[in-house]
Amino acid sequence: MWFCKNAAQCRRTEMRSLAIEAKKNAKADAAYDAVLQLLYSKSHMPGQHLSDKELASDLNIGRTPIREALIRLAAEGKIVSFPQRGYFTRPLVEWVLLDSYVVARETLTFALTRTRTHPLDRTAPSGELSPTELALRAEEIFTDIALGACNCEICHIIDKFCFCSHALRMEITASELSPAFRTSLARLTDAMPQLGKTTSAVASALTNHLDVEQRAVSRALQNMSRRQLANFTFTKKYW
Repeated sequence: MWFCKNAAQCRRTEMRSLAIEAKKNAKADAAYDAVLQLLYSKSHMPGQHLSDKELASDLNIGRTPIREALIRLAAEGKIVSFPQRGYFTRPLVEWVLLDSYVVARETLTFALTRTRTHPLDRTAPSGELSPTELALRAEEIFTDIALGACNCEICHIIDKFCFCSHALRMEITASELSPAFRTSLARLTDAMPQLGKTTSAVASALTNHLDVEQRAVSRALQNMSRRQLANFTFTKKYW
């Protein structure tokens, strides 16, 4: 059998290359998670430009991993990319949001028929949750249902839906629309222990909650538009 005289050196070079690649991937994943978390906060408004330089400075991460994170987020449909203009948070367009609820409803309903696992425990009652926690609780439940179907495509669809409608959900839970949201979410939370057992109970509560969110879309967007206009007018006044 023939052996390369430089086998040991080649092996060291290969291991070094793998280590460099692993470190690069770790940085890219960390940048992706950091940008995603930042976008989940209310620090970025819909349709806002995302500067890789500013993000790198805010997150104390190199611009290259930030660019890779933005490319990945755009490929996933969580942000939008325009040639020669850069990356932007997704604008909240009423008809687009309403269409996304149709897709999410169909996807989650299908997932319920395939679910074989039990949901994570949700110990805190919905009545004790803050507006932000309410929005996240709803998204966690949607994710639980998707995960229970053990289907990657379903998970991707619901992950994108939760992300792209997060700002809307935050608006609903912090406004006069919150009581109906809180009530329907409490019903859905109470039904979730039946996941994988009595599908009809979960399906009914899920449909009711999605109806509440969908009916609130127009009003929530109007509230956000009025607030943005007021902020713009105030800022312009003191230029």
